Amino acid sequence: MVKTYRSWAPWMAILPALILFFIFKIYPALGTLFFSMTDFNGNIDHFKWVGLKNYKNALTINFDDLMNAIKVSFTFAFFTTVIQNIVGVALAVLVNLKIRGKNVYRSILFMPNVLGVVIIGLVWTLIFDPYSGPMNQILSLFGTSSSMLGDSKLALPIVIFVQVWTSVGYAMILYLAGLQGISQDIYEAGSVDGAVGWKSFRYLTLPLLQPIIGINILLSIIGSLRVFDLIMILTNGGPDEATMTLGMFVFKTIFDSSGTQGYASALGIIHFLVIAVVVVIVQTYMRRREEKLS
Repeated sequence: MVKTYRSWAPWMAILPALILFFIFKIYPALGTLFFSMTDFNGNIDHFKWVGLKNYKNALTINFDDLMNAIKVSFTFAFFTTVIQNIVGVALAVLVNLKIRGKNVYRSILFMPNVLGVVIIGLVWTLIFDPYSGPMNQILSLFGTSSSMLGDSKLALPIVIFVQVWTSVGYAMILYLAGLQGISQDIYEAGSVDGAVGWKSFRYLTLPLLQPIIGINILLSIIGSLRVFDLIMILTNGGPDEATMTLGMFVFKTIFDSSGTQGYASALGIIHFLVIAVVVVIVQTYMRRREEKLS
């Protein structure tokens, strides 16, 4: 009896979490997959099975729109990931130094990560407001002004900047944890062989941070490819679809009178598959890279 209880106890402990995970994650995902093969348009009593027609339409009739959304998503994810990790490592190294008030600096740098996305989006929208925003006021001092979020060439870089500003604190904390896990004996041994300053960082710190770098890159890629709410608040996918990521494209399709929610569900599945493929490729590359360095 005791052995039976012990064997079932762990499963009973995680059962509530598994039930909630199924209800709020698995069940909606299966529902999306089902409706992606129908012409469902909000009326649960009147829809029919259309098979892969929605996927075919996405890859033929609306191919250009889909490819533009994928291109914007990849561009956004690439630059966000690169900048976020470079800045994250730099900040982690700085706040890991023996300086006065470093805990305050850590808290300030991490603070944007705990703010609501809506608040962040509204604040930066006000900052870049073309009429009364501080950024436009600064530009006016140089005899120029611009609706920066309304400029198709500037909108995406600005959104990338805001995304990095929002999430770089989390990357910094992970890198800081990695730095604090490196024994000082390694640096002392390296200094004997001349590994000091930049050489110490290049040949000791970075290789030892490879597992954390891999985790941060994956988290950044997933978060960037999934981003939706921040872009909706800042640019709503515009101007001229310059910031129309896959997430925004799916959202717009749901409320597009010419489409159906079944078609939007198909786009959602395509969105998921794109993220899954990218994550598998990056994870495989990072794992092989770690094996070579080890």
